[in-house]
Amino acid sequence: MSKGSNLGRLQAAFLAGAILVAPFIAALFRIEAGLVVMVVALCAGSFLLADALAATGGQFHRWLRLGVVINLTLAAICFALAVWLLLR
Repeated sequence: MSKGSNLGRLQAAFLAGAILVAPFIAALFRIEAGLVVMVVALCAGSFLLADALAATGGQFHRWLRLGVVINLTLAAICFALAVWLLLR
């Protein structure tokens, strides 16, 4: 195994952990904290998908790019909602 594949697995584990932990953080603290953790998780997922873009091509490349756009859009919405909830 190469060092790069271990780094990818570590990033994937971080992403999965952040997605799983976000609702619990929101329940324990405030919804804004959960939204911020979800923003981090969605951005990490986008970076993982962007890394996968280099290794793929053709039809699958288009679907990965769509996934990156959707993740970043959801991250922007979560961030805007968190800021709005903090400022109201």
